[in-house]
Amino acid sequence: MKALSAISNHVAAFERWLLIACVALILALILLNVVTRTANASLYWVDETAVFVMVFATFIGASLMVRKRMDFAVTLVTDMLPATARRWVQAAVAVLTLGFALMMIMLCWRWFDIPTLARFGFDEKAYFRETFNAIYREKTMTTGTLKIWFLLIMPWFSLTLMVHALANLFEDLAAAVGAGEGIAHQEASL
Repeated sequence: MKALSAISNHVAAFERWLLIACVALILALILLNVVTRTANASLYWVDETAVFVMVFATFIGASLMVRKRMDFAVTLVTDMLPATARRWVQAAVAVLTLGFALMMIMLCWRWFDIPTLARFGFDEKAYFRETFNAIYREKTMTTGTLKIWFLLIMPWFSLTLMVHALANLFEDLAAAVGAGEGIAHQEASL
């Protein structure tokens, strides 16, 4: 369990630096856009790139928020629960988050369909003719870059979310069981 928490913490530290880099890049791209438009020499690719970087930042930040336990929550009911019950509810939320991460991994596996692509010798044209899945052929509107490079954020998010959810789950279960043992020990001493 401690190893999983350590891995999750290292991934979160890496995500933090990635998020800082994404936000800095978004700022730089927007400033570049303002300067070039003011000079009447617009760069057509800047807007699209800023949007893709913002999407990256959103997914990276969402995964990081789960690990830091800064995700959104309505705590009206859980605030009224005793501490032990609250810990079990946190563990249940971690299970739901893990389920979502596993579902995302499954969907990414089906969407990217690497075994079928490999069966066609990684020939994206033959793959598209057979499956009509254009994920490996689609290009961005302005730069002509393959969208697959931007879509890789989805499996990254899914895997990091799974790691963070598992770490949170084990930590929550340890806290819930430890709190339950502490209450049982207190009751026995009375």
